[in-house]
Amino acid sequence: MLLLLACASLVDTGNGAHSTQDTATDGPAWYGDVEPIVVENCSGCHADGDVAPFPLSTYDEARPMAAAMADAVSARRMPPWKAAPGCNEYRNDLSLDDDEIARIVAWAEAGAVEGDPSRKSGATPPESTLSRVDFDLPMPEAYTPLVAPDDYRCFVLEWPETEGKYVTGYQVNPGDRGIVHHVVLYVGASENAQLYRDADAAEAGAGYTCFGGPGVVDQADAEWLGGWAPGASNGDFPNETGIYVEPGSVVVMQMHYNTAATDPVADLSSVDFMVEDSVANPAYIQPWADPAWLDGDGMTIPANSEGTTHSFSYPIPANFRIHTANLHMHTYGQTAKLSVTQGDGTEECLLDIEDWDFNWQRTHVLAEPLSVVSPTITVACSWDNPTDEALDWGEGTGDEMCLGTMLFSY
Repeated sequence: MLLLLACASLVDTGNGAHSTQDTATDGPAWYGDVEPIVVENCSGCHADGDVAPFPLSTYDEARPMAAAMADAVSARRMPPWKAAPGCNEYRNDLSLDDDEIARIVAWAEAGAVEGDPSRKSGATPPESTLSRVDFDLPMPEAYTPLVAPDDYRCFVLEWPETEGKYVTGYQVNPGDRGIVHHVVLYVGASENAQLYRDADAAEAGAGYTCFGGPGVVDQADAEWLGGWAPGASNGDFPNETGIYVEPGSVVVMQMHYNTAATDPVADLSSVDFMVEDSVANPAYIQPWADPAWLDGDGMTIPANSEGTTHSFSYPIPANFRIHTANLHMHTYGQTAKLSVTQGDGTEECLLDIEDWDFNWQRTHVLAEPLSVVSPTITVACSWDNPTDEALDWGEGTGDEMCLGTMLFSY
């Protein structure tokens, strides 16, 4: 997730190849100094066919981007790690320390030399894919958004397992990232499976209209299985956790399409799943927001305002462990925080984002699960609203949200 420019000490041969004027250097080189940083922190997105606009997998790809890389890491725009320091520790932290930033800058300023290829590291990209894929569930057929600019459409994916299974990881594969605003996966329990099929059959074309939750059941009662938003990383669930799906269930894939900046095109998204017969820690995903907000009450963001804040706290009289934390807002968001007050009054920070960017919504896996005892969980958000209309909770891209999600196990 870096940007760059051509280097002074490399001469273009005119046919796309290059020659190195001087591979010996007292400064940092690609091999041995910069390459391991880029592989571990950038190449998870900067690879062929992935979300970033260009790859950084090889020296030839990185060399012409060196100056832009230096600029992006110096400003800490890249890699896009939005979790504020000092709140918690997370696995696969992409943020760079001062030494790593200095190495990339010095490499670019010295001419972005290649160095000795024998020093190529054994570094691997950040974990953001499944260990294995047991099966893939695609949308039944391609769908082109019919409602502009926001089209919420649910698709019923038939669960193929005849025995109860635990989902231990998943990977959402958006068909067209230009129109997919976000994806939420729900478990349609076996007793309601036919109702979801009926909702699909009742509307012409692929899928059915579904705002908020998956329909059929109330949004508050819907069981989440996972999701995807720009900048998200899916993959294996942590700490031997898994979400149970009984035989006869369906997976309801809610797609939010947004065509405000592009013409509608056909989308055919899918989800890869990894499953197990049993897990050490059965888990579930818990969304966290004030139920009143969903009904349009209490989250008003006045017109032409700055720094409007709203928060929601609620006690849970139970003991459990929290494995992940995520936050979701739309495009007017400025800050968001998810925190816990233990039953004994101890304050715990789960996730703090001080400079919200809609394009980088990542699920943060805690380095160690947080054990909580009769906690009160709080989500708090702030917004700037430069428009002449008040904003409130809503499903459209031009509306707003303040939502936390966590993976719990008992």
